[in-house]
Amino acid sequence: MGKLILILGLVTMAVASPFDFDFGFGRNYVETPLGKSIDTATLKLLKEAYNSAEDKNVVSSPLSLMILLSLFNSGAGPQTKEEISRYLGGADFESAYRDLSVRFADLNPNALTVANKVYVASKYNLKESFAFAVQGYRSEVDKLDFSNKEAAAAAINQWADEKTKGNIKDPVKPSMLSEDVAAALFNVIYFKGHWHVPFKAEDTQDKDFHVSKDQVVKKPTMRLTQSLFYAESPELGARLVELPYKETGFRMVIVLPNEIDGLPSVLEKAAQKGLLTDVFKLQPAGSDVELELPKFEVKTKLDFNELLPKLGVSKLFEEPALGVVKDQSVVVSKAFQEAFIKVDEEGATAGAFTGMLIVPVSLDYHPPRPIPFKVDHPFLYLILYEDNILFAGTYVSQVSI
Repeated sequence: MGKLILILGLVTMAVASPFDFDFGFGRNYVETPLGKSIDTATLKLLKEAYNSAEDKNVVSSPLSLMILLSLFNSGAGPQTKEEISRYLGGADFESAYRDLSVRFADLNPNALTVANKVYVASKYNLKESFAFAVQGYRSEVDKLDFSNKEAAAAAINQWADEKTKGNIKDPVKPSMLSEDVAAALFNVIYFKGHWHVPFKAEDTQDKDFHVSKDQVVKKPTMRLTQSLFYAESPELGARLVELPYKETGFRMVIVLPNEIDGLPSVLEKAAQKGLLTDVFKLQPAGSDVELELPKFEVKTKLDFNELLPKLGVSKLFEEPALGVVKDQSVVVSKAFQEAFIKVDEEGATAGAFTGMLIVPVSLDYHPPRPIPFKVDHPFLYLILYEDNILFAGTYVSQVSI
């Protein structure tokens, strides 16, 4: 039986710099069934990744995993199909993820790159039905001699380096490969966005960050006072604020627990119901938001051999898949992800939208007080395109990478 490697989302995301924002422009988001299923599957995975991580700083693109699971499903065995269907949230997910892959492939590549790659061992061919599915996902297909482990790893890593603009290097080690690898499936999601609302570098100062109730460290913290979308969620025990990007349809949402040690509780609740319902409750705050947000940079390696069984998806490592490689049954031997995020105030592109609200003047008029939003303790963040979560992560304390 041959081996199949899923390298699920050699993922990187760079978050760059901003501009001014108006409340209506480009913000016609609609909550869709696919967006909701991505939401719940994302938060379930993030919770497990957080619980498994030692330093609790986590960044991941569960969507990258979901795209490859959907692709693999077209050639998987019946028990594997059942588990993947349950995790991805319905029977019609294959066409939904295929269409999403095509849609993302047609977006501005300077902002978002979504790419799939299938390598087939030199001595094998893809089964016709799987090759047809691969085409539907806009996947590239190449032959590769996995018995030459060094050359095979170098070829894969060159593709990853190119697609992630040099931000992820050498994710595949030669020791991960062997001559009995029949095929390998890859996905990359790379995002580089420019804020809609400017952070000025001169306003960044070292501020207290409460790692826990007992530990406080200093972090370079960006400052911004601006009209932003804002929401409070008593059910989650958290407040939310949205930072839009210049690139249409993209936004970051910060989910700040009310309590310093509240992140595990928020994650647990989010894993049960997702966060999209709360995200769609974001509204103009009615006054400026005084935002303080630490700069941070995180790199995460996730082992899906460990995490997927916790999500109820384990048969792909055990049950022979007859519909992937022609005349050969395969099982997944290795599934992993490497992800990266950088959040700061840098950027070379600038633009502005300025608006004024005119109100009658009276002696009794006082402008509303700004809403303080100090991100000074562990928090959760999302990067979305419309209602689809591209990246999700937690930040507890800076680590060197």
